Amino acid sequence: MYNTIDCFERTKNMNLLSLSPAEAEIMELLWEGGEKTNRELLFYLNTDGRDWKRQTLNTLLTRLIAKNLVKKNGHKFMAEISKQEYNSAQAQSVLETMYNGSLANFIMTLTGGNQLSEEEAATLRKLLNEKDGEKE
Repeated sequence: MYNTIDCFERTKNMNLLSLSPAEAEIMELLWEGGEKTNRELLFYLNTDGRDWKRQTLNTLLTRLIAKNLVKKNGHKFMAEISKQEYNSAQAQSVLETMYNGSLANFIMTLTGGNQLSEEEAATLRKLLNEKDGEKE
């Protein structure tokens, strides 16, 4: 369904971190259920007693289209990138902007400078070894 283009390269110019809660809610619906019409989205968004208006939804969909996160196909809307691509791009953006691309600096901040447990260290080693295997 989605291209396997490197998600960070594909999305690095997008303002991904500025998704509003309402935009994120729409994206979740599209990631979970594939293509949906405006009417279907309104139905799902109003199931918990809220009163979303069509104009509000249209405005949010227009913003998501401008961010290249959603595309319109006829009367249906669908996610332009997968949730995994989105999450990966967000994580990469944080790593690049806050930690100068250094995974080690990120992990040290995440752990508060505390030692990792043996299990956590083993999991990280395994992940890094798998990543090194992909490069070969």
